[in-house]
Amino acid sequence: MSSSVYTTLILDLGDVLFHWSPMTQTTVWPEDLKKMIRSPIWSEYERGYFSEERCCEKLGLAFNYSVRDVRDAMGDTRSSFRLDQSMYSAVCDLKRDYNLQVIIMSNMSMLDYALVSNLFPDQSVFDEVFISGAVGMRKPDVEFFSHVLEKTRTVPEQAIFVDDKLVNVMSAQSLGIKAMVCKNTPATIRELRTTLDHSAKLREQILYTAAKECSATIIESKSFDDDWLPVQILDIDQ
Repeated sequence: MSSSVYTTLILDLGDVLFHWSPMTQTTVWPEDLKKMIRSPIWSEYERGYFSEERCCEKLGLAFNYSVRDVRDAMGDTRSSFRLDQSMYSAVCDLKRDYNLQVIIMSNMSMLDYALVSNLFPDQSVFDEVFISGAVGMRKPDVEFFSHVLEKTRTVPEQAIFVDDKLVNVMSAQSLGIKAMVCKNTPATIRELRTTLDHSAKLREQILYTAAKECSATIIESKSFDDDWLPVQILDIDQ
């Protein structure tokens, strides 16, 4: 078990706080759509290097689909966005119970984020949001993690990161961040609770030890000769 006291929870969006389906009403096969999203073209699009229209053109050429089909397929996937209510509720509870700073860090275009953000009943649960399309960086780039840590003034060892992709988790771990792969919502919530419970107990131990040391210092400072205080008072009166 970690010996860190955690102050910050950093969360991915896709397949952590919301889910989507690759099934569309177009000629684009679901497996091809997944390949598109894993392609270098999509990575550049998520960094904000070019427009969505240009992205559709590039993907159409690369995967032998018309621009219209690619564009319509993207529209269909957006229609499938749905909130993971259990995870969202858990995050709200964890923020309150452990006094956490909650951060969003996601690979996503700003257009997609605008749609996803509307799924959350209360966006104020997130203290800060970092979207790849806005910052020009993308997970698993270590620079992206460093950027988030710097902007939120977070010590790596005091942060927990949750993502659905192992490569992103490994990148976070390389900086000293406690990171976990979200395989399913219930298991992830349990792991977060267990980790944060241990952190809370460790915080209590640290505070208790500090209080004892402070008390001992005060007692020691009062251990002086009984004759000293009256003499000092007498000197002042004179």
